[in-house]
Amino acid sequence: MSYQVLARRWRPQTFDEVAGQQHVTVTLRNALKSERLPHAILLAGPRGVGKTSIARILAKCLNCDEGPTEKPCGRCAPCQEIGASRSMDVQEIDAASHTGVENVREIRESIRYAAAPGKHRIFIIDEVHMLSQAAFNALLKTLEEPPPRSLFIFATTDPRKIPQTVLSRVQWFDLKRLGPAELLSRLREIASSESMELPEGVLRALVREADGSLRDALTLLDRLVSGLGPSIREDDAIAILDLIDRRILRDILDPVLARDPSEALRAVRRALEKGIDPARLVGSLLEEIRNLTIARLVEDPTELIDAAPDEVEEIRSRAQPQDPEALDRLFRVLQSRAQELAFAQHPDHVVEMAVVRMATLPASESIADLLRRLENLGGRPPAGPGGPPRPSGGPPDSPSGSGRRTEGSSRSSKGSARRPGSSTRSTTPRSEGARSAATRRRDPEKLAQIRQETKSHPAVRRVIDLFDAELQSIEFPEEEP
Repeated sequence: MSYQVLARRWRPQTFDEVAGQQHVTVTLRNALKSERLPHAILLAGPRGVGKTSIARILAKCLNCDEGPTEKPCGRCAPCQEIGASRSMDVQEIDAASHTGVENVREIRESIRYAAAPGKHRIFIIDEVHMLSQAAFNALLKTLEEPPPRSLFIFATTDPRKIPQTVLSRVQWFDLKRLGPAELLSRLREIASSESMELPEGVLRALVREADGSLRDALTLLDRLVSGLGPSIREDDAIAILDLIDRRILRDILDPVLARDPSEALRAVRRALEKGIDPARLVGSLLEEIRNLTIARLVEDPTELIDAAPDEVEEIRSRAQPQDPEALDRLFRVLQSRAQELAFAQHPDHVVEMAVVRMATLPASESIADLLRRLENLGGRPPAGPGGPPRPSGGPPDSPSGSGRRTEGSSRSSKGSARRPGSSTRSTTPRSEGARSAATRRRDPEKLAQIRQETKSHPAVRRVIDLFDAELQSIEFPEEEP
């Protein structure tokens, strides 16, 4: 078969064609122009972002008939041989299948031979972190003092596994994932050049599934074209790629926001019966809640939400009536339940119970109101506005902090009535509350009883429900004398 997949056919051939890695390509170009190129380079980054492509382009820049140059011609024999991976002066080694020290010895023997006149000996080692410790040790001396006109280019997806002795001998370049805008622009360009008819929704679905990898996006696009031809409808693309339709997410979250657990459960069951993986469904729901929150808080969320303009407008209309704090609580509840999926015997049941929990959460209250309620448990009046303070003359564990006079205050009043001229100290609700707090501090048993009663108080139980956590203890702050 002579067919060449899109990922290979559209592999970058010059630095100008590399998408999203300008911070690396500009540095390498300047190093070539100033003739300050290092003898060992490490290209680290996720899969499918251009590590091997940049290594080959750099090799062309050095060995091109017009080089060293930052723009290889691509027509001369060295450029074509490097592009086809059959150059004698440029060796590509897969470290995943050549991990032993004997393979490094072969490199050391090969590097002794000089390249063709005016050329460089270049060794591109892919997935270099797969080399054994002995292989790394055997490479150290050659890596530190290589022969003239030689270059090592390492590529890896996991630089943490490379020994520090090797990292200290190379120049490290980090390649990043491509942003949604960069991926979308590149896919549009390729689809137009290949005469493909792709709706905006299909392109954005490919961007979401690729997760910043251009190679993955092109592989998915190849899969679509192979199954559906150059003209692709969005529903067919969703079926072929096993994607999650946004309408499914809307059917689940709208009943949750409307506090209708029965309808939300039915929507979850319909989604799971279509064969959607529970973990993928939860991840998509988290993304949708995040989009709703951003659409509620940001005036123009087009750049922050990966969706078509009409979809962004639809998300904004759904998000406007919602409270951002309530959306944040839904996100946290679903995120905590998602951690149970890996250990659950029936992951679909975990998803269903998570949706029920979100749909039955109590109404949110501000933290200030909750703290004011907690302060009232000790018999103190609430701080700030909100109605006249209640007297707190009774004990703190009484049903209500009523302002009825205690027995001692009644006797004091009677005594003052019998002795009209005598001086008596007035008893106010505030002084009684202060003495009650002092008594609690002196009596450990009373304090323990109050704490136990506080934990079972309806207001405290409401706090536990709101924050979905267990309240361990309540400490009453010390009152100033």
